[in-house]
Amino acid sequence: MSGKLKHIYPPSPATERGKPTNIGGDPKHKKRIIYCVGRSVVIRDLHNPLSAWVYLEHKYETTCARFAPSGFYACSTDKSARLLVWDCVGDDKVIKLDKQTIGMISDIAWTEDSKRIAVVGAGREKFGECFLFDSGASVGEISGHSANVISVDIKQTRPYRLVSGGEDFKYNWYEGPPFKWKSSNTNHTRYINGVRFSPDGSRVVSVGSDKKGFIYGGKDPNLLGELQGGHNGSIFSVSWSPDSKRILTASGDKSAKIWDCDGKLMQSFTCFGGDVSSQQVGALWQGDDIITVSLSGAINILDPNNPDQPRIVQHGHNRLITSVAYDKVSQKLYTVDAVPYTIEWDAQSGKTQVFSGPAHSSPVSQIKVVGSNLVSISVDDTIKFSSLSDRAFGQGIPLGSQPNGVDGIENIVVVSAHDSLVVFEGKEVTHKLPVKFEPICIALSPNKNEVAVGSKSDQLIHVYSLESGKLTEKYIIEDHRGNVSALAYSSCGRYLAAGDTNREVKVFEQQKCIVSGWVHHTSKIMTVAWSPDSNFVATGSVDSAVIVWYVHDNNKRIHLKLAHPGGVRGVLFSDSNTLISVGEDCSMKAWSLSY
Repeated sequence: MSGKLKHIYPPSPATERGKPTNIGGDPKHKKRIIYCVGRSVVIRDLHNPLSAWVYLEHKYETTCARFAPSGFYACSTDKSARLLVWDCVGDDKVIKLDKQTIGMISDIAWTEDSKRIAVVGAGREKFGECFLFDSGASVGEISGHSANVISVDIKQTRPYRLVSGGEDFKYNWYEGPPFKWKSSNTNHTRYINGVRFSPDGSRVVSVGSDKKGFIYGGKDPNLLGELQGGHNGSIFSVSWSPDSKRILTASGDKSAKIWDCDGKLMQSFTCFGGDVSSQQVGALWQGDDIITVSLSGAINILDPNNPDQPRIVQHGHNRLITSVAYDKVSQKLYTVDAVPYTIEWDAQSGKTQVFSGPAHSSPVSQIKVVGSNLVSISVDDTIKFSSLSDRAFGQGIPLGSQPNGVDGIENIVVVSAHDSLVVFEGKEVTHKLPVKFEPICIALSPNKNEVAVGSKSDQLIHVYSLESGKLTEKYIIEDHRGNVSALAYSSCGRYLAAGDTNREVKVFEQQKCIVSGWVHHTSKIMTVAWSPDSNFVATGSVDSAVIVWYVHDNNKRIHLKLAHPGGVRGVLFSDSNTLISVGEDCSMKAWSLSY
């Protein structure tokens, strides 16, 4: 038995309101981009979402990543001030340089020969440094700033020039190498969020939170012009076209604009929406693709011939994914994160759509496809039945207390809440049963006549009969040494799998335990799922691993270590040989299983 990664349904770039989001382009493969999210660095194809992979060597939240101009290496940083230069071509991802830098890095720049790197950010003694990519030896200094530096860039033609901009409103000019400060100006009156040289090195553009952009010479720091007819909000990011003739800007006014190299406005894009999540915080002109990043994390590829509609919008999560669901009819996957941001994925292509309308007001703990609806329960003490056909959130139905588990088949939905169990037929409550224990998870049998409930307080599984929409106590299973945290009935309805907080997984047939001793996880079991043929059980744990167990042989299993660093939140089988998992690394993954 073995398992291997089939697809990554990639996360979106990390974003923060009021700050720029930096994404980088691959200089050799014009359809690839690089960005940071959580503790990961993501490299992905713009037009094929499933052509993506994740670099996981950082132990802390990553802050910035850039390809070297050669395309052979990447440089990435994290919040612990660790900087890595690593091989992004080979399979082994060899680390070329591992060093502690000034502090939390906000931007990275390479010289055109891929031998020198400049980094800037928040430091105690200095706000930037320049060094050789292989040894870390200094090749100059970034001085002249009195506050955190937000952006840096290096001219890609000789003689080398370096520019930086930061929270002290200063635009600084350096010559080298070794790089030394030559001059400063304060044309900006608020933070400078982005500085970029044109590819031919003839000009530099700077943009800031003062809604302004300035154009300077590339060989000397003379002011050449200003962006005319500007944005109505902070400009967070800027990028040049490959031919150095046009400039792309992204703004908090929920728009992106294209300017000529002298600062004359050529085109505006206001097609992103009207809510806060539609603010544009990142910009990149990569080959023929004009890219912006929304505050929601959505990656937008713009169409100059149709500014009213992005050519492609690829959604993803940049916060931990709390649950996953699957619709066998349409072969669509559904995920939700802590925002809650709810996404529909085409399982075969990775293309996405998002749900619209009033979402839950608090994080969603679990989702389930039931009939033609996506059923969701939330910390806001409500349940929603949202239409799959139009991806519209339904009206929240109060449950009276906080729910923690949901399951459903066809028109029947059962919910475990803090102090009660609730049964729905359609969208109507048919029974609400107060309980003396505290439920933590729930499962409905395939024939809809039995409900199993895990307890947070007494380490028991409470089993109920469900008849005519009402629950009645049936029996209790007393076999776990920890609180039962995950439950699932097999597809045939014969077996019940249970995982607990004591890292153990068991399988029951009625009240009899037929499988025990599954304790290869090292932490709490978060999720349990059955294969369609009822022969295999998949479990996910806080220990970051997914294990697929063979019911008929305790010694056979597939152990997918570090499936989701930080913890696994959901697993399901889309078919007997494909397992889907989600977790705290903001990604969804498909695994090919061989038995």
